[in-house]
Amino acid sequence: MTTRTARVRIILDNPDGTLSPGMFVRVALKMPMGAQLVIPASGVLQSGNRQIIFVDHGNGYLEPREIQLGARVGDDFIVLKGLKEGEEIITSANFLIDSESQLQAALGSFTPPPSGAGAASAINAGKANLDLTSQPSPPRKGSNVFRVKLTEANGAAISGASVSVTFFMAAMPAMGMAAMRTAVSLSDKGNGLYEGSGQLGSGGTWQVTMVAQKNGQALASKQISVNATGGMQ
Repeated sequence: MTTRTARVRIILDNPDGTLSPGMFVRVALKMPMGAQLVIPASGVLQSGNRQIIFVDHGNGYLEPREIQLGARVGDDFIVLKGLKEGEEIITSANFLIDSESQLQAALGSFTPPPSGAGAASAINAGKANLDLTSQPSPPRKGSNVFRVKLTEANGAAISGASVSVTFFMAAMPAMGMAAMRTAVSLSDKGNGLYEGSGQLGSGGTWQVTMVAQKNGQALASKQISVNATGGMQ
């Protein structure tokens, strides 16, 4: 078990003597497995005995979901539980580092609104719209002003809400960079506009989560990617 190896015995016909004692061979065992739901292995974030995927609901809305995997078939995994045929996933989930601390940080970045919000609001099921802008645009390494426009599905402005923006960048060990996370609470400026200042520790691609709540109820949650200018940390 410690070496993940096992002793096997294979009997083969060898009429022409091609195989001789002392040779090394590579054996591929093929077997019919029937019709199965499979996803690219690159779309699975592995952490111990947990397998996480990010379901793409469109318009930048991602849902982290734990699934159960079966055997690996080439570059794909068989999905036993947690995903339905036709659902779309992000196929590059391994941009996140495979460790428990990084996984928790990543899931925190993509976490739906607090309890009571419900799955529908977690993927912004038409209750409200969130649009992010920044000054400067695009944002840069260092200080930035972030603005979110919060509107109803019909375009009417929503005031009096609590709006937050969280920026997350996974660790890059090869570059000596630890994971970075910046949370910014925005102030209500009226007419559906919310504004706040925050520091980005590096240029590069940030995963951004916007969450809006009002009277203890979640209005919307949206996840997007933002490219910041400036050098890497």
